Amino acid sequence: MRGQETREKIMEAAIRVIAEETIEGLSTRKVSGIAEVNLAAIHYHHRSKDGMLIDLSRYILNNYVLPRLEPLIDAGKQPADLIKDLYNEVLKIYSERSDIMISLVYLWLHGMKNKRIREILINARADFYDRVERALGSSMSTRRAAKVSRRMLTYIAGKIMEMSVDGETPDEREIEDMAKLLS
Repeated sequence: MRGQETREKIMEAAIRVIAEETIEGLSTRKVSGIAEVNLAAIHYHHRSKDGMLIDLSRYILNNYVLPRLEPLIDAGKQPADLIKDLYNEVLKIYSERSDIMISLVYLWLHGMKNKRIREILINARADFYDRVERALGSSMSTRRAAKVSRRMLTYIAGKIMEMSVDGETPDEREIEDMAKLLS
C-alpha cells in the first residue's frame, strides 16, 4: 500500500512540475520535494527521469483519460452524438485538471525523443481509434468510420494543444459544428 501511495505522489508531483515548467524543468529532485518523498524513492520506483516519464505516460492514460472516454464509446450512438460526447468529456477533463492534459501534450512532444513514450502513446491512440471506428462502423461504412475516428482524434488533440496555449475553450456551437462536420 505504501509503495502505491508513493508512486501516486511521485506521478502527481511530476504532473504538477510538467504543467508549470515543461518537461525540461522536470527533475527528480523537484519531484521528490513536491511529492515529499525521499529522492531514493523516485530512483527505486522509476530508476531515472526517463523512467518516470514513461510511467507517467501510462499513469495519465490509465488513471485520467481512458477511464473517462472508453465508457462513452457506444455503437448505438449516432456518430455526431458520439463525437460530441467524447469531445465534451475531453473538455471536462481539461477544465477539471488542465495540468493532466498539458502534461499529456508535453509527453506527446517528448515522445519524439523517447521511443518508449512514443510507443505507449501511439499504441493507446491506435487502440482508441479502433474502438471508435468499430462504434462508428454500425452507422457508416468501415472506410468512412476509419476516416472519421482519425479526424476526430486529430481535431481533439489539436484543440487540446490550442487550449494549452491560449486557455480558451470552445463554446457549444463550435462543438456542434465540429460534430456535424466530422460525422
